Amino acid sequence: MRNLNKILFLSGIILFTAFSCEEEKDDPADYVPIEIKKITDFGCEDCYITLKQNYIDDTCYVIYTENEYNDYIEYVTGENPPTINFEKYFLIIGLKRFLTAAEIKEEKAEESDAEIVFTVTINVYDYLAPKGVDYHAFLERPIEEKNVRIEILTLP
Repeated sequence: MRNLNKILFLSGIILFTAFSCEEEKDDPADYVPIEIKKITDFGCEDCYITLKQNYIDDTCYVIYTENEYNDYIEYVTGENPPTINFEKYFLIIGLKRFLTAAEIKEEKAEESDAEIVFTVTINVYDYLAPKGVDYHAFLERPIEEKNVRIEILTLP
Protein backbone atom coordinates (compact mmCIF):
# COMPACT_ATOMS: atom_id res chain seq x y z
CA MET A 1 0.00 0.00 0.00
CA ARG A 2 2.90 2.36 0.78
CA ASN A 3 4.37 1.80 -2.67
CA LEU A 4 1.00 2.60 -4.29
CA ASN A 5 0.76 5.85 -2.26
CA LYS A 6 4.30 6.80 -3.29
CA ILE A 7 3.55 6.09 -6.95
CA LEU A 8 0.34 8.13 -6.79
CA PHE A 9 2.12 10.98 -4.98
CA LEU A 10 5.00 11.06 -7.49
CA SER A 11 2.58 10.84 -10.43
CA GLY A 12 0.65 13.79 -9.00
CA ILE A 13 3.83 15.86 -8.70
CA ILE A 14 4.85 15.04 -12.27
CA LEU A 15 1.42 15.98 -13.62
CA PHE A 16 1.33 19.20 -11.56
CA THR A 17 4.79 20.18 -12.82
CA ALA A 18 3.90 19.41 -16.43
CA PHE A 19 0.72 21.49 -16.40
CA SER A 20 2.06 24.39 -14.35
CA CYS A 21 4.95 25.25 -16.67
CA GLU A 22 4.42 28.53 -18.47
CA GLU A 23 4.66 28.71 -22.21
CA GLU A 24 7.96 30.20 -23.24
CA LYS A 25 7.44 33.65 -24.76
CA ASP A 26 9.69 35.62 -27.03
CA ASP A 27 11.89 38.15 -25.31
CA PRO A 28 10.88 41.74 -26.21
CA ALA A 29 14.43 42.18 -27.48
CA ASP A 30 13.68 39.53 -30.12
CA TYR A 31 11.10 41.78 -31.81
CA VAL A 32 12.16 44.16 -34.55
CA PRO A 33 10.07 47.05 -35.89
CA ILE A 34 8.57 46.64 -39.35
CA GLU A 35 7.27 49.32 -41.68
CA ILE A 36 3.56 50.17 -41.74
CA LYS A 37 2.10 51.39 -45.01
CA LYS A 38 -1.21 53.21 -45.37
CA ILE A 39 -3.55 53.21 -48.35
CA THR A 40 -2.14 56.63 -49.30
CA ASP A 41 1.33 55.05 -49.69
CA PHE A 42 0.10 53.24 -52.79
CA GLY A 43 -0.24 56.35 -54.97
CA CYS A 44 -3.65 57.71 -53.99
CA GLU A 45 -3.29 60.77 -51.76
CA ASP A 46 -7.02 61.27 -51.19
CA CYS A 47 -7.96 57.60 -50.54
CA TYR A 48 -9.54 56.52 -47.30
CA ILE A 49 -10.68 52.96 -46.59
CA THR A 50 -12.93 51.48 -43.95
CA LEU A 51 -14.77 48.25 -43.33
CA LYS A 52 -18.08 47.69 -45.05
CA GLN A 53 -21.02 48.32 -42.73
CA ASN A 54 -21.78 44.64 -42.05
CA TYR A 55 -18.22 44.06 -40.74
CA ILE A 56 -18.11 46.94 -38.25
CA ASP A 57 -18.25 45.07 -34.97
CA ASP A 58 -15.18 45.92 -32.83
CA THR A 59 -13.32 43.11 -34.56
CA CYS A 60 -10.17 43.46 -36.57
CA TYR A 61 -9.52 41.54 -39.74
CA VAL A 62 -6.38 40.24 -41.39
CA ILE A 63 -6.80 40.27 -45.16
CA TYR A 64 -4.47 38.28 -47.40
CA THR A 65 -6.12 38.31 -50.83
CA GLU A 66 -7.66 40.76 -53.27
CA ASN A 67 -10.99 38.87 -53.05
CA GLU A 68 -11.09 39.28 -49.25
CA TYR A 69 -10.14 42.92 -49.71
CA ASN A 70 -13.05 43.50 -52.09
CA ASP A 71 -15.43 41.65 -49.74
CA TYR A 72 -14.51 43.61 -46.58
CA ILE A 73 -13.35 47.06 -47.70
CA GLU A 74 -15.28 50.15 -48.68
CA TYR A 75 -13.75 53.29 -50.18
CA VAL A 76 -14.99 56.45 -48.52
CA THR A 77 -12.98 58.81 -50.72
CA GLY A 78 -10.67 58.53 -53.64
CA GLU A 79 -11.69 58.39 -57.25
CA ASN A 80 -9.17 55.82 -58.43
CA PRO A 81 -8.36 53.36 -55.64
CA PRO A 82 -4.85 51.98 -55.97
CA THR A 83 -4.06 48.37 -56.77
CA ILE A 84 -2.50 46.47 -53.87
CA ASN A 85 -0.10 43.62 -54.53
CA PHE A 86 -1.37 40.97 -52.09
CA GLU A 87 1.51 38.69 -52.97
CA LYS A 88 3.76 41.28 -51.30
CA TYR A 89 1.46 42.82 -48.64
CA PHE A 90 -1.36 41.89 -46.30
CA LEU A 91 -3.81 44.21 -44.55
CA ILE A 92 -4.86 44.56 -40.93
CA ILE A 93 -8.01 46.66 -40.54
CA GLY A 94 -10.54 47.32 -37.82
CA LEU A 95 -12.69 49.79 -35.98
CA LYS A 96 -12.88 50.22 -32.20
CA ARG A 97 -15.98 51.95 -30.81
CA PHE A 98 -16.01 54.20 -27.75
CA LEU A 99 -18.73 55.99 -25.78
CA THR A 100 -16.41 58.96 -25.44
CA ALA A 101 -14.06 60.84 -27.72
CA ALA A 102 -10.97 58.90 -28.80
CA GLU A 103 -8.09 59.12 -31.26
CA ILE A 104 -5.12 57.05 -32.30
CA LYS A 105 -1.95 58.00 -30.49
CA GLU A 106 0.41 55.44 -32.04
CA GLU A 107 0.48 52.45 -34.36
CA LYS A 108 3.43 50.11 -34.53
CA ALA A 109 4.27 46.73 -36.00
CA GLU A 110 6.95 44.36 -34.79
CA GLU A 111 8.14 40.95 -35.90
CA SER A 112 9.84 38.04 -34.19
CA ASP A 113 10.79 34.64 -35.57
CA ALA A 114 7.32 33.32 -34.63
CA GLU A 115 4.85 36.19 -35.00
CA ILE A 116 3.94 39.68 -36.16
CA VAL A 117 2.40 42.02 -33.60
CA PHE A 118 0.43 45.10 -34.65
CA THR A 119 -0.30 47.45 -31.74
CA VAL A 120 -2.69 50.39 -31.81
CA THR A 121 -2.58 52.79 -28.85
CA ILE A 122 -5.70 54.93 -28.49
CA ASN A 123 -6.20 58.00 -26.29
CA VAL A 124 -9.68 58.03 -24.72
CA TYR A 125 -11.05 61.30 -23.37
CA ASP A 126 -13.56 62.06 -20.60
CA TYR A 127 -16.11 64.04 -22.59
CA LEU A 128 -19.04 62.36 -24.29
CA ALA A 129 -18.71 62.22 -28.03
CA PRO A 130 -19.28 58.64 -29.19
CA LYS A 131 -16.62 57.76 -31.67
CA GLY A 132 -15.35 54.86 -33.68
CA VAL A 133 -11.62 54.79 -34.31
CA ASP A 134 -10.63 53.26 -37.67
CA TYR A 135 -7.18 51.79 -38.06
CA HIS A 136 -5.41 49.95 -40.83
CA ALA A 137 -1.91 48.84 -41.76
CA PHE A 138 -0.46 47.23 -44.84
CA LEU A 139 2.50 45.08 -43.81
CA GLU A 140 4.97 43.27 -46.01
CA ARG A 141 4.30 39.54 -46.05
CA PRO A 142 6.98 37.52 -44.26
CA ILE A 143 8.88 34.86 -46.17
CA GLU A 144 7.48 32.18 -43.86
CA GLU A 145 3.90 32.24 -42.57
CA LYS A 146 3.64 33.67 -39.05
CA ASN A 147 0.95 34.20 -36.46
CA VAL A 148 -0.47 37.74 -36.53
CA ARG A 149 -1.49 39.28 -33.21
CA ILE A 150 -3.35 42.57 -32.88
CA GLU A 151 -3.25 44.50 -29.60
CA ILE A 152 -5.51 47.49 -28.91
CA LEU A 153 -4.31 49.56 -25.95
CA THR A 154 -6.37 52.39 -24.49
CA LEU A 155 -4.99 55.26 -22.45
CA PRO A 156 -7.12 57.52 -20.27
